[in-house]
Amino acid sequence: MLASLLGQRLLDGLSNGALYGSLALAITLVFRSTGRVNLAQGELATVGTYLSLVLATPATAAVAGTTLAARWVPAAPWPQWLSIPVAMVCSAAIAMLLERFVLRRAPERDDRAALSLTVALLLLLNAGTTQLFGSGGKAYRSPFPNAPTDQWLVAGVRVRYTTVGTWLTLMVVLALLQVFLLRSRFGLAFRAVSSNRTNSALCGIRVSRTLSGAWALAAALGTMVGCLAANRLVLSPSMMTRLLVYSLVAATIGGLSSPGGALVGGVIVGVGQSLLGGYVPRVDSVLAFPLLVLAMVVMLYVRPGGLFGSAGLRAQRSDSDLGGAAVASVLDDDRPSRWVLVRHSRPWWWVRILGAMALVAVAVVPVFVLPFVEARMMTEVVATTIALWGLGFLVGDGGRISFANATFMGVGAYTTAIVAARYGIHPFLGVAIAAVVGFVAGGLLSVPALRIRGQYLAMVTFCLAVIFPSLLNRFKWFTGGEYGPPPTTMPVGPSWLGLHRDRPFEWLHLVTVVVALVLGWMLANLRRGVVGRAVRASAQHEAAAASVGVDTTRVRALTFAFSAALAAIGGAFVALQTQAVTASRYDVMRSLALYALLAMFGAGSLLGSTLAALAFVGTPYLIIELDLPIGGRGVPPDVPGGGAYLVWGFALVILTIVAPDGVVTRVRRLLARVVRVVDPAPVAPPGRRTSGYGEPHGRDGSSPARAGIKRSSG
Repeated sequence: MLASLLGQRLLDGLSNGALYGSLALAITLVFRSTGRVNLAQGELATVGTYLSLVLATPATAAVAGTTLAARWVPAAPWPQWLSIPVAMVCSAAIAMLLERFVLRRAPERDDRAALSLTVALLLLLNAGTTQLFGSGGKAYRSPFPNAPTDQWLVAGVRVRYTTVGTWLTLMVVLALLQVFLLRSRFGLAFRAVSSNRTNSALCGIRVSRTLSGAWALAAALGTMVGCLAANRLVLSPSMMTRLLVYSLVAATIGGLSSPGGALVGGVIVGVGQSLLGGYVPRVDSVLAFPLLVLAMVVMLYVRPGGLFGSAGLRAQRSDSDLGGAAVASVLDDDRPSRWVLVRHSRPWWWVRILGAMALVAVAVVPVFVLPFVEARMMTEVVATTIALWGLGFLVGDGGRISFANATFMGVGAYTTAIVAARYGIHPFLGVAIAAVVGFVAGGLLSVPALRIRGQYLAMVTFCLAVIFPSLLNRFKWFTGGEYGPPPTTMPVGPSWLGLHRDRPFEWLHLVTVVVALVLGWMLANLRRGVVGRAVRASAQHEAAAASVGVDTTRVRALTFAFSAALAAIGGAFVALQTQAVTASRYDVMRSLALYALLAMFGAGSLLGSTLAALAFVGTPYLIIELDLPIGGRGVPPDVPGGGAYLVWGFALVILTIVAPDGVVTRVRRLLARVVRVVDPAPVAPPGRRTSGYGEPHGRDGSSPARAGIKRSSG
């Protein structure tokens, strides 16, 4: 009995591992040729799987596109043995077009812009499939016999026909792919480009065509995996998200630069998931995956190239390549400006004072004049702004990519709700506790980040964002599960303020604004001070920063911890505003959306993070109020796959190409042609007749550069 149970679990693990390894192989094909991880690989596979469903289904209103296919596709519906290969070809063509006209627009040395584009495609394709086919699951018939009796019983182990068919199909396809890569001219070109792109171009190899071919092969292979897995997973727009995460872990353990290692990694993940959930005490299928992610982190820490891969140049770029956009955002061009505003002059102080007054008025006044819904939305905007300030500091100044911002917001929200509901602690004190918990959680994440960098760190945070909601549900005896602990009572302001008793959220908004102003002032001074310079120096060139005395280990740990603390504070105030917490509000899609919006507006400034928060909260509201016909059928615009995600994905694709450094940076560069802020010229020592810039002093002994606003001579 025990032997048969072990055999069954091994068989199930091998079956899942074959799918994980095949999709991991698709990821390695793109990574070997471009040096970049394609986070949209699963969504491309989902699109191809839906296409095969449309081609193989008779005309029906239940599946969009089948009526059109029945009218225009000859002999439709097609059998699956024909619809699946055609869907693979179509998804390959889509991938080639996306690589040619979208992903190739990313700067060559900016991995962050390339990752932003794959995130944008993930959001866009997910929302697009949701709009066309709905968010519900679709029945997908297995290509192989799948009746309850379609199985063999071997030594007490059930071997289903679908399992054998899946194995045989994958073995044949992988064997053909191996022969194609080893024997064909494209395979030779692919290996040459993977080894050295510059030398390959000098030898006459069409590098761009080879890169497009790699994307096409990966998309076709991913579509085949999606078609084989759709029967057991139920076809839905989010079907491939978790499968993608398992495949990322498999590819990382085996080696992102090793196709064979990806297959071995898939087997390790599949079998490990099955055995950990079955034989380790207190570990079930939910906790098995976090343990595998922990194994991936240990592998990256000890052997960054994986078991069979190598840490090549493109796979292990320094953090300076990831922080290049942030560094470039603070550089001014040499074009002359019409007006020059001298820093610390009287006009400069007046501009800052008036700007601060206007900012406070915009943040405070609307909550007292807007209706109930819009007024409470302002509080959520301010709270989300605090969270995105933390992410902007980590990404823009620290040069680290993180997809776990919504996760740390969830940490703060659940901490505040738990301490208020279970222990009767005042909600505002709960916010302080949430900040401490977030700081500690960010510090723990910084431990693997001491050696894991770049895209590898992005994958670790991506996995963390995926498993966070499931962990909340797994320990629901403490967290309350999906819907958290009982609703939190909104704090009531003191009577001497004269606030409306029927609008208690006004007091919460005032406290949130005050906290935001204090944190914004602290963050601005931190960026301008010694700590900010140390953070940016570590991001640009860690070795050079260490050579001049910067403790890069401490800087990296504090950067992660401070960013997570700000995210926890923002999430805590959001929980107080909504008076409830749900695990689905802090899933991986919202983390990706927050990162996408930050990349869109610019991570190098507080203004960019503020505009990103306003877009995150305001876009779903505008879609509802304007009754815009975008988004999935019956899907609210603010949930994954909704209209807001469609807008964000499309906007990020366009703006990453047009303004890789962000909208705010591009606007600042345009405004710099009119007004430029410069530092004052140093005052010459007594007895000198010239200023520090060689300019003659005026009669009063002052330099003309200290006069405030002056017209530029350029």
